Amino acid sequence: MLDIQFLNDKASKLVLFLKKADKILKNGEEQFLKIPMYPDRTQYYLISAYNELEEICCHLLKEVTGEKLKGDCVEKIAKEQLFSEKINRVLIDFSSYIKGVMESNYKYTPKEIYIIGSQITTTLLDRFIKELSSVVKEIKAKEPKLSIPVNVKKLQDHAKAIKSSVRKISNFLNFPKEEFASTPLFIDRARYFSVVLIDSLLWICRHILRKSGKKVEKSCFQQLYKEGFIDKETAENLEILLKHRNIFADPTKEFDPQELYDLLKKTVPYSLNFLSQISKAIFKKD
Repeated sequence: MLDIQFLNDKASKLVLFLKKADKILKNGEEQFLKIPMYPDRTQYYLISAYNELEEICCHLLKEVTGEKLKGDCVEKIAKEQLFSEKINRVLIDFSSYIKGVMESNYKYTPKEIYIIGSQITTTLLDRFIKELSSVVKEIKAKEPKLSIPVNVKKLQDHAKAIKSSVRKISNFLNFPKEEFASTPLFIDRARYFSVVLIDSLLWICRHILRKSGKKVEKSCFQQLYKEGFIDKETAENLEILLKHRNIFADPTKEFDPQELYDLLKKTVPYSLNFLSQISKAIFKKD
């Protein structure tokens, strides 16, 4: 889902850098070519503006195409035709300019910087933010509706932490039990990432219940099961994991390594089941 706060922040910085470049360019071509610092300063502001624009476009593309992209997002979004033809042309020109800057090691002539910079700043300042607002509204209208008013951004952050922890724990569990149990590093890291995993699972559990208007009980996952958010098997296994949280977090407390291996092997996969079931529960089906 779109992160509106992120887009607003990036758009504000984009406009700031464009206005700084525009202020210099409005002194006119003669002054621009006469004062040595103007081309360098303008180019710096244009590069800074492009970096913000690139992040905006990558974020939009993730929602439009479903791909998490890094690099060339400005050019790619122009090809998606989300904006007007005029904006699309400027986006392609801006992308080409930046590539030229990098490839030519900042060797654009002052006159070229003036001409290209004037075109980019004028068009983007006049039209981009208005069109961006319309594009965002269109994308938001297609997003699935929430069944409960959760904080999607924080849920996504904790979901990422859960997936990352599961992946890291699984790396240790891929070793034979005997090797795992005889390797202090594996044991220590598995315990650590288990705590990270449990804390994020518990945050989501409590958040869902509170946003559903429920008072959170001691057995959070069992309560989620009773409310119909997750199945019984997932709830039971996550409760088992939760009961060991404080032991795993305390390095002075011993825990049999082989038992740790078996426990994590059995319960950790249910974390991904949990995420899948929660996702289905909080998004309305049209």
